[in-house]
Amino acid sequence: MPSPWKPRLWLTVLLGIVLQPFVFLYVNRPRLFWGYLPVTLVVAGIDWYFELALTLAFSLICPLHAVLIARRHDASTPRRWFNRASVAVGLYLAVMFAILGARTFLYEPYQVPSASMHPTLVEGNLFVAQKWGFAHRSLFGFTLPGSDRLDAARLQRGKVYVFYPPDHDMLYVKRLIALPGDVIALTRDGVVINGERLPRELLSDANGVRIYREQLGGQSYRVQQLDSAAQQSIQTFRVPEGHYFFLGDNRDNSNDSRYWGSVAAERVVGQMVWLISKPDHPAP
Repeated sequence: MPSPWKPRLWLTVLLGIVLQPFVFLYVNRPRLFWGYLPVTLVVAGIDWYFELALTLAFSLICPLHAVLIARRHDASTPRRWFNRASVAVGLYLAVMFAILGARTFLYEPYQVPSASMHPTLVEGNLFVAQKWGFAHRSLFGFTLPGSDRLDAARLQRGKVYVFYPPDHDMLYVKRLIALPGDVIALTRDGVVINGERLPRELLSDANGVRIYREQLGGQSYRVQQLDSAAQQSIQTFRVPEGHYFFLGDNRDNSNDSRYWGSVAAERVVGQMVWLISKPDHPAP
């Protein structure tokens, strides 16, 4: 028979601040836990999207509500198995490790850092990358098993990927243009792969920016060129085996494979699968 107990106020406050909804297990309110848990996840998503301080505010609401419950707790109420701080901490860690595992192996959100992918991606846009099937896996800076294997079929011309460039430890997001063994030539009139120029049509020409619709590998996307950009001679590259050639859609303002070379397969992290436009950073 469970013995009577009463939750400690100082521990309730601590658990409420750190664990948020899991504190309601400790104060014997499992229904509130299941009510607060989805709200907490929604608040975290809204906070990530709008860059507000809702998570901080929510870390005050949970302990205050839990303390009110703890102060009114009937000391004769039997203690149940989940009314222990260790259980709340354990379940919290289990959920956090599940989320961490999903972000490491399945999907992870990112934010567009620069203008190099204009007009497709705008600085501040959020997107989700699919990571399963790709080689690069790391956790807390440690490379995980399987990081040398890649399903090459997932790397397709014309799609957008997240990767680490050669000799860089910062993630980049660019469009895959050429595969291992391809010969690519970059001209002012467009991109030539293995002797064939990529089809493109002019969509607009205003304010010194020309927007083209380009097609590659069954993908149709927009690229831009700047009238103010200096004329450059034709650049030709051969993509080594096991490597991939990436370009930014902002062709005259992108730090990409033209400057640091092709990217090894094991440095590709994932493919962009979902673009999330913010109100102040709309998708073009």
